[in-house]
Amino acid sequence: MVQSVIARVVRVAAGPFAPGHLGELTRQVPFEMVDAVLAQTCCLQRRVRDLPSRVVVYLLLAGCLFAEFG
Repeated sequence: MVQSVIARVVRVAAGPFAPGHLGELTRQVPFEMVDAVLAQTCCLQRRVRDLPSRVVVYLLLAGCLFAEFG
């Protein structure tokens, strides 16, 4: 059985308003920390998805911080 792996390079956006950057939240909770937690909990995605695990974590954090805005 032959297995194949899709590899891609993930780059951090250059500034707080660059595509893929989530502003102040990424300064308080850096990408490396989120990736380390996802790896420790075995929750990294195995396929290329439209909404990566890292982004889901940031959306969850933002939802908790701004819960009163619905």
